Amino acid sequence: MADAERRIAHLDMDAFYASVELLRYPELRGLPVVIGGRERMPVKQADGTHSFARLRDYVGRGVITTATYEARALGVGSAMGMMKAAKLAPDAILLPVTFDAYRHYSRLFKEAVASIAPDIEDRGIDEIV
Repeated sequence: MADAERRIAHLDMDAFYASVELLRYPELRGLPVVIGGRERMPVKQADGTHSFARLRDYVGRGVITTATYEARALGVGSAMGMMKAAKLAPDAILLPVTFDAYRHYSRLFKEAVASIAPDIEDRGIDEIV
């Protein structure tokens, strides 16, 4: 194996939590979505659609975990206070953090990479080397 070429890749999934939420709620694609807190779960309506909380209705001292690119375009970003973000993007959808879903999709991602890469170093829920 002395002649084998060695390659190292660093994979860090940007906006991972937001991407997982868009898989769970595809009707939110293209909309400003903010992930943060543990409250305000979407409510499934009788017709099968969901009712989502809006950032303008948030009251508290929470911070944003991540946001979709559409929310980022409005000035909203990770670690920003939700009250400040509500001033920038009051109509953004607010979703709670759902770690079980993130762990599930992280495991699927890492299994897919492991199927083609001989060695992987786990660096976090959304990152491997």
